[in-house]
Amino acid sequence: MGKSVDRKQVDEIKNDTISKDFWRNNEHFADLFNAVLFGGEQVVKSDNLEEMDTDVSGVMQQ
Repeated sequence: MGKSVDRKQVDEIKNDTISKDFWRNNEHFADLFNAVLFGGEQVVKSDNLEEMDTDVSGVMQQ
């Protein structure tokens, strides 16, 4: 049973790493948001994006 739990954890870490590597590319991020939110219009520009640490949470104040 221990081996299956270890394998599951390895798979989750691997999937998380692959996902973070994919989204680290600003063009991927901009393409998704432009397609979903703006009907394909190029509103979000990849050149205007900056990488942030995805492991840190933030609070937005109004």
